[in-house]
Amino acid sequence: MSGRARLLGAGAALVVAVLVAWFGVQRALGPRVAVQRVVRREVVQTVVSSGRVLSPAEVSLGTTLGGVVRAVRAREGDRVTAGQLLVELDDTELAAQVAQARAGVDVAAARVGQLRFVGSRVADEAVRQADANLRAAQDTFARQRTLFASGAIAASEIEAAQRALDVAGSQARSARVAAAGARSGGGDARVAVATREQSESALRVAEAHLALAQVVSPADGVIIRCNVDPGDVVPAGRALLVLLREGPTELSTTPDERNLADLRLGQRALASAEAFPDRRFAAEVSYLAPTVDALHGTVEVRLRVTSPPDYLRPSMTVSVEVEVARRAGVLTLPPVAVHDAATPTPWVWIVGADGRAARRGVALGLRGADVVEVTRGLDERDRVITPADAAVRAGRRVRPIAR
Repeated sequence: MSGRARLLGAGAALVVAVLVAWFGVQRALGPRVAVQRVVRREVVQTVVSSGRVLSPAEVSLGTTLGGVVRAVRAREGDRVTAGQLLVELDDTELAAQVAQARAGVDVAAARVGQLRFVGSRVADEAVRQADANLRAAQDTFARQRTLFASGAIAASEIEAAQRALDVAGSQARSARVAAAGARSGGGDARVAVATREQSESALRVAEAHLALAQVVSPADGVIIRCNVDPGDVVPAGRALLVLLREGPTELSTTPDERNLADLRLGQRALASAEAFPDRRFAAEVSYLAPTVDALHGTVEVRLRVTSPPDYLRPSMTVSVEVEVARRAGVLTLPPVAVHDAATPTPWVWIVGADGRAARRGVALGLRGADVVEVTRGLDERDRVITPADAAVRAGRRVRPIAR
């Protein structure tokens, strides 16, 4: 072997020896790991879910009368107010029916007045006249009976006087019956009052039909569809317009049912529309569904938006973050430092005073987006390995690097 070859072999052996020594030292010193102190800070726990902007109620507007459209006073996109006239039908015949019914009321009212102020007086006078005739017939019959007893007159004359007395008595009784009926509360008066009330009811029906010839807005809102034009012949019950009723803006989300225990009415939330992700707006939990969707394992939550931004539209997709708890000044760690966080026995790697890794069980509290609360198992002096390193083993020496 030449001297050059021996020299190269010796150099290679030296390199190998150096590498073996270096790796031995590195193994003895342990791997480098990032560590972080447990710090005190505020933790805000939220429930995040996606949902949609609820659509206000859509109201189909029409009339139970058919007819010819006279005028259309609102079009698609128009904002209208409650009570605003939207569509008019031809009401010529209906107006005539109202006038006819009103005249019937006037006639019936006049009849009641006539009975009250004229008929009863006439009937009372008829009673007095009949009573006078009866008394005269009674006097005549008494004289005729005396004359008949003395033989001064024939039997036919006393019979005529008896008939006259019977007729006068019958007329007096009839007059009293008629007077009783003409007085307030009597039969004729009740008939007249009932006729007036019937006429007034007919007038109200006619006026109601006349009112149906006009379609008015039941609430504030926006016309989103118009299905009619002037001159159209429309059947009864046809939807002429569709109104999008104005009302409080609400969001509907469906978080996992596991979050139900944390949700409460009145909790504050921040939401953003998918089309405007950088523009967040406030909301408040206003409704929790009484049942859980068994198919998807979710529960419906609705939120009220008191000051909705102008860009919100019905059925928009939104992301909602509901604040369910908040604590200040608690011990915290980043979530990546905690192992088995979703189990009953979470734990972390810490660096002990001897420089070796040790496993430590912990108890967790609130869980925020970037930190979790540690309620037991650690204090501010502990150095926690984060994120977890596969090279870490219990009892193995490590070289901590502060983050």
